[in-house]
Amino acid sequence: MIMSLIAFLFLSREEAKEMFYHAYTAYMDNAYPADELMPLSCKARWRDSEPSRGDIDETLGNFSLTLVDSLDTLVVLGDIEEFDRALRLVVRDVGFDHDLVVSVFETNIRMVGGLLSGHIMAEHLNQLYGALGWYRGELLTLAKDLATRLLPAFNTTTGIPHAKVNLKYGMKSPKLQGSRETCTACAGTIILEFAALSRLTGDPIFEEKARQAMDCLWSQRHRGSDLVGTVLNVHSGDWVRRDSGVGAGIDSYYEYLLKAYVLLGDEGYLERFNKHYSAVMKYISQGPMLLDVHMHRPHTTSRNFMDALLAFWPGLQVLKGDIKPAIETHEMLYQVIQRHNFLPEAFTTDFQVHWGQHPLRPEFLESTYLLYLATDDPYYLRVGEQVLRSLQKHAWVPCGYAAVKDVRTGVHEDRMDSFVLAETFKYLYLLFAKPSDLIIDLDQFIFTTEAHLLPLSLARLSNLTVVPGPDNQDTAQDSDVEYARSCPNAHYLFPGRHEFAETIRRPLKNFVNNVCPSRKTIKRKLRASEFQAGNSRHMGLLRDMGITIMALPDGRVQLLHTSSNAKSSDDAEEGLLFMQEMIELSKLQQEQPENPPRVVSFTRWTDGHSSKVTIQAGPAQFGLDLKGDVQVSGPVVKARHLRACDQLENEKEVRGKIVIMERGDCMFIEKARRLEALGAVGGIVLDNTPGTSAASSPMFAMSGDGTNDVSIPLVFLFSGDAEVLLKALQENPDLEVVLSDYVEKGKGSVEEVEVDGKDASEGAGEAGEAGEAGEASLEEGAMPQVISIINNRHQYHFQGSESVSNDDLVTVVEGQHEEQALSVPQDEAQKNQEILKELEEAETAEEILVAAVRYVNLRQEQENAKGNTPLLDHPSSSIVAELQSLLVRKTASDPSLLRSLLSVHLRELMAVLQQATPSPADLDASIHQLLNQLSAFSTKPPQENTKKPLVTTTASPQGAAQKGDFHENRLEHLTEKIQEKIRKLKKKYEGLIPQHIEGLLSDFEGTSPPNTKDANRKDEL
Repeated sequence: MIMSLIAFLFLSREEAKEMFYHAYTAYMDNAYPADELMPLSCKARWRDSEPSRGDIDETLGNFSLTLVDSLDTLVVLGDIEEFDRALRLVVRDVGFDHDLVVSVFETNIRMVGGLLSGHIMAEHLNQLYGALGWYRGELLTLAKDLATRLLPAFNTTTGIPHAKVNLKYGMKSPKLQGSRETCTACAGTIILEFAALSRLTGDPIFEEKARQAMDCLWSQRHRGSDLVGTVLNVHSGDWVRRDSGVGAGIDSYYEYLLKAYVLLGDEGYLERFNKHYSAVMKYISQGPMLLDVHMHRPHTTSRNFMDALLAFWPGLQVLKGDIKPAIETHEMLYQVIQRHNFLPEAFTTDFQVHWGQHPLRPEFLESTYLLYLATDDPYYLRVGEQVLRSLQKHAWVPCGYAAVKDVRTGVHEDRMDSFVLAETFKYLYLLFAKPSDLIIDLDQFIFTTEAHLLPLSLARLSNLTVVPGPDNQDTAQDSDVEYARSCPNAHYLFPGRHEFAETIRRPLKNFVNNVCPSRKTIKRKLRASEFQAGNSRHMGLLRDMGITIMALPDGRVQLLHTSSNAKSSDDAEEGLLFMQEMIELSKLQQEQPENPPRVVSFTRWTDGHSSKVTIQAGPAQFGLDLKGDVQVSGPVVKARHLRACDQLENEKEVRGKIVIMERGDCMFIEKARRLEALGAVGGIVLDNTPGTSAASSPMFAMSGDGTNDVSIPLVFLFSGDAEVLLKALQENPDLEVVLSDYVEKGKGSVEEVEVDGKDASEGAGEAGEAGEAGEASLEEGAMPQVISIINNRHQYHFQGSESVSNDDLVTVVEGQHEEQALSVPQDEAQKNQEILKELEEAETAEEILVAAVRYVNLRQEQENAKGNTPLLDHPSSSIVAELQSLLVRKTASDPSLLRSLLSVHLRELMAVLQQATPSPADLDASIHQLLNQLSAFSTKPPQENTKKPLVTTTASPQGAAQKGDFHENRLEHLTEKIQEKIRKLKKKYEGLIPQHIEGLLSDFEGTSPPNTKDANRKDEL
């Protein structure tokens, strides 16, 4: 038994050490000398170089925060060699003359505390082992420099420091003009570091300022309850927020009162702490729970949730000597962790998640470590092991450890705070370490709130000689309590060994579950992070969960969960979890720093003339970053199979080339990994939704899976833009392309500029003239196309080197007026028959629209071949009338289809009609004729649902659909919503040119996928 415990401690201790070095090495290799590492991006986080995260960024000062914060952890781990190297780096690189506003509280506990502890460890190791003989107190000098820059914040009438200060200009920064409030913990968590600095340097100013702040906070307590609030005014001392608890905003004020007594030997701090402690246990402690109350009405709770920062309290109670409530509160917190893998940032009184974030905080591990020291109970080793396992399973990433965005979903956040190395891994290691495993005696030190080590010998430097105290201190007197002069307070100390700890935990065994019973464990079949839209098995699992997918015109999908449609109650519950995870993934993607677009460029030869073609592409959030001058070039080749999710048939052709592949069936990063393994130098992913374009769709950035182990670049092309590349590759199988950063030149998603051998000025002039001419011809003779329409039934189907399928929509590329026809010539009569048959067999409004777009495209091709290009000021002679006739004929047997077209799908219908005719008069007439037809249907008895073959009829638009033929009185048969929608859309379409249609479609929100029946869809809307 003893041997197994020794082996367990050894293995756990070594694993904890490896965890620290995994994070530390990732920071040093990828982020130093920046403040923090971004573990998902695997890059440095510099102040003001990344999108602002609000107040959290005021922890950063571009002063190598993570390294300074981690210095004494290296000593705890016994790594003198790396500590020596880190010390030299800090001395060489760290400075503070930056025009940055920083948090006084965070800068003090992390930077001043880290520098002081690093200095103390350097001196201590030199005395013990003769190490670091070169060191001459440089870190102490840095600590004094930084603390001096914080002093202007203390220039207030109360002595309470401002919450923020500018490192270079003090309080003179324009950003600090409105500074007037701070939190209790912010003002009350300075005394240890500043007192240590005063006693080490002999300069009393620092301890004097910190003591004044502590004195003011004590004087502002509520005299009836002896509680303090959370936020107060630094000038008047008045409370702004009167919530009182032991968590965020107050926590370390109580901690520093007790530890100031331990470190400095001043009994006044102990007396104050005991007074506050009695009030907390009387009003805030409710069994194992600690609930905030109003400081002036202490019997009234102020909120119904607890935050994760209160997890330090059991550890402070151990230091106090009050072990029983420490065990109880710790046990409650551990049961919450067992439900969620981590302690949520906040949880309700019935133990539901209030804020799901978990930034890998150390407070619970700190209390676990101190309880193990106090009780010697192996139970706390098992608790620590579970925390270790959770960190390894749910927070480990290849580049460090990532914070958890939400404990319910496990989604990561691109964040690794410095306290993860300074505290979390330090306490985890110490929990499994024996005193003989350490190179220093921890009994000679006290931990600050950031787990920095300050020596107890500081008390011998005499706070009375170096820092005179105030003449008349407001000391606390309590006739009911005989204050102990030792710490821990033996009066509260719980007797016995770990058996007694078990007797306290036993009644709380199911405390959390009894308040909020756990749901039965569901064996997950599919998580949101694993979902692939092209996987038929995944789609089936979603249907079982009661989740339907609705495709939007811009290529996005919308999920709808209906519990009653689920296969079973367990499936319905898993569906809820899946939706929750998907929401968090979506939020995470939106919060990712915006990546600029990329470009795919190549040279094309036509009739002896060369031109450079540039196509705007979407970036990837993984792989080689094509930023600035970074670019990759090479010949291109299509992957076979095109989606590159399975073994390729042409693997030998891929090496050294840029591979074209299609979206779908697997994750983008999986495609990249496969190609890189085969020796490819880059990849181009083509959208699998026909008709999309960068000009009409929001930029698409390909996301990864949290593991960035790819070194080749990937870019994304919308399908309409990709046609240009595919045609060029068809013309020239040896085509070479360049993947590079995007330099904005024009509004087009595809640009082509002649680059024949002419001098620069002449070429530039001609290029400008060509651009103007191209724009004019587009306005006069371009064939408008519907860019974005619900057309997910028709996917690009590539086989080998074959060209695009005829099912694809033909897309006009901005800046060119010739149609980019990639289809194989086919007999026109056969084409007509295929499309008419498709229209005849269409069962939903979406399928009708798809067939209508294909019909219009075909007819416009035929008209163009005859030289009859429709212009804006010349009404179309036949196409719109033919389409109108076909729609009336098709919907005659099922008026609900026409009703759906004129309501739910009205915007798409108007876009298709606008494609068929550039004349606003024709569009207006066609819409009115269809409305007239719907009104006629509503006044007739239902007809038999008999299908007749559709035939094309030709009639003049004026004869077929005169505006005056519409019967206004029949509008009463339409709902008010449909009427209003038609009026708004008609007004919106007034005066539009066809090219604007694609923009309207891209922002349309009321669309549905092809496989959604219209009847169901109306109910959903």
